[in-house]
Amino acid sequence: MFKNILIILLLGLISSDVFATKLEHYHAMLQPKEARADINQWLTFIEKTHPELGYTVEDVNLFYEKINQFKESINEPISVRNFWLEMMQFNSIISDGHSSITPLDREALIEAHLQNGGSLFPFEVVIDNSQLLIKRHLNGESSELAGHEITKINGQPIFEILKPLLQRTHGDSDNHRQAILATRFATYYWLYFGEQKKFTLDLQDGSNQIKKVTVNASNEIDNSEDSFDANFQFGLLTKDTGLLTINTFLWLEDEPRVFRFLESVFSEIKKQQLTHLIIDIRKNSGGDDHLWIKGILPYIADKPWKTGSNYKLKVIPGRVGEGRKVGDVVTGEISTVHQVDSDNPLKYRGKVSVLVGPYTYSSSILFSNTIQDHNFGQLVGDKTGGKSGQTGGIQRQTLTYSKLLSVVPRFWLTRPKGGHNLELVTLDRTISYDPMQAKQLIDKLLNNETLNH
Repeated sequence: MFKNILIILLLGLISSDVFATKLEHYHAMLQPKEARADINQWLTFIEKTHPELGYTVEDVNLFYEKINQFKESINEPISVRNFWLEMMQFNSIISDGHSSITPLDREALIEAHLQNGGSLFPFEVVIDNSQLLIKRHLNGESSELAGHEITKINGQPIFEILKPLLQRTHGDSDNHRQAILATRFATYYWLYFGEQKKFTLDLQDGSNQIKKVTVNASNEIDNSEDSFDANFQFGLLTKDTGLLTINTFLWLEDEPRVFRFLESVFSEIKKQQLTHLIIDIRKNSGGDDHLWIKGILPYIADKPWKTGSNYKLKVIPGRVGEGRKVGDVVTGEISTVHQVDSDNPLKYRGKVSVLVGPYTYSSSILFSNTIQDHNFGQLVGDKTGGKSGQTGGIQRQTLTYSKLLSVVPRFWLTRPKGGHNLELVTLDRTISYDPMQAKQLIDKLLNNETLNH
């Protein structure tokens, strides 16, 4: 008993040290040579990893000009925080959800900030068409202000707040960056504007304006959506329709559980003799392709299929193949063809609708492309954010002094049917709905289906 208590105390001390170190680093100063070394390290990493920076960067020369201007301007010590904020501006310039430069272990930093008595903007938000909408309290509790649009924070118009934060958010497009920023708004607000204990909000509720609402900052964040049951769900909507919600294609904790879950879903579909399967991936930012290649497509594919058509990749250490050397840029065609699993006893032959949105990304876009290009189902939503051509094979490097995490892709892929890689994912059916009411899209889809029969 005493031994267990001692272990717990030691772990607590270690955790406290880690949190303290995170916060101390955030407030630390970088010497000019350290800051410039980190910039050089980042550029070298990009050049050794990325197959084609011009794939998403509109003007590569201007990109290098801007980063070199910043590097040459550092003649005095610069705080880690300010260095982060300057470097993070290149996220929107690169305009790729798989290319980012962000603080290492953002969650641990925020936990350290809160454990040290710090606080954050008190609401989870939705950002839709540059409008900032209150979703609920940051700790997960419901709020009577849910659905209200925030037009000012502490007297500052919301566009003046969103503009610098979106510049520092990575993503494929404005829609995608807004969706990503919404998931970390409280954190980025703190990084850019600093800590505040109270906030004065101007709100809009329909035609009603509500001015100068004072709210206290929050010192608690909800993490309940990290569980398996929050990410993988299935239920019946009608006697004919089932809803499969998959919020991630990555579950390293217990992958076999995901496959067992999906098998049970299609077993229930067969048992209930469902004729319409709705797959909701609006909150799915990607993961590992094999979860849907092995866990979904064998049940619904009625013809041979591919995950893409062409690719370009950079050969990096550890990925050297025959006739290739490190640094080579290779183009080619994806030759793997997946055959129909005709013997699958749980084969589903009904209608498939895949719900997508601005946050749908990476592996979930490859899944969407595969569904759409092979006519396995229809893509439904009101807008998208990710490009149909996707980068991938991301590599990570932590910059030595600033501890910024750099993420860089080593390849890009073209969708199965080919086409313009930089086009956003296109919808087969566009249905407008209130972003605060996610279920409204499902209800409208079902109502439309009923009217069409």
